[in-house]
Amino acid sequence: PDYNAMDVPSLRNLTSHPEINTFLFIGTEDGEIIYVDWQVERDLDTGKMTTPHPAYCYSVHDGPVNSVQRSPFFDDIILTAGGWTVAIWKEGVTLGPLLHTACGNKRCTTAQWSLSRPGVFVVGKEDGNIDIWDLLEKTHEPSQSQNITSVSISCMKPCIISPKQHLLAVSDDFGTLHILEVPWSLRHPFNQELSTVEAYFDREEKRLDYFETRKLSRAETLERLSKMTRPPFQMESRTSEQIEEEMKKEYSVYLSDEKKAIIAQ
Repeated sequence: PDYNAMDVPSLRNLTSHPEINTFLFIGTEDGEIIYVDWQVERDLDTGKMTTPHPAYCYSVHDGPVNSVQRSPFFDDIILTAGGWTVAIWKEGVTLGPLLHTACGNKRCTTAQWSLSRPGVFVVGKEDGNIDIWDLLEKTHEPSQSQNITSVSISCMKPCIISPKQHLLAVSDDFGTLHILEVPWSLRHPFNQELSTVEAYFDREEKRLDYFETRKLSRAETLERLSKMTRPPFQMESRTSEQIEEEMKKEYSVYLSDEKKAIIAQ
């Protein structure tokens, strides 16, 4: 087709659907997580149609972000992986991630949520291992670690064949595809796992609010105490001529005292 002859609709006539969420989580090569609205709006200064500034931006990863995955069970929960760390975010919470792991020994190359268990996700590493995280068991370290290949893992994709067979496709930098079967313990959810994981996310959100409140209260207390204390004593600045004149006076006093002492003898 002749693309030059095709009409391009104007942005002025486009309207967004009210039921579609236009906010996005974006990971950058600098390790930043940006939350931004892609819906264009008119700039008040220039009059041009532009996207608004990011709602917030956090530098939590110590390397390029390579995975941004929304949970299949919670529409507002996001999993990000980059550098040596993994983070879990909640849409609408602007104080930081709900979970931020400690730096691992190897860099994270990819991450995926489990399709059957709300509290499980898998992280691929540059040494060919995969870390299985189970939030119901541990939140500070992986529950399991499995070696898949001798080179870096490039991509992972879970798939449900049947209720009794779940697979995980793993590819590496050599171009080799590995098909793994997910064991029963990692594919079968526990009783009330969905509500338990949701309660964990709610507790972490309250924890962020509590620390932010304490931080603001501490800052107000320190500011009030600084106003109540007396300002420190400041020495009066003197010129070199004044210092020399004072030294001459002190020396003349010393000579007179020494003369009196000699006469007294």
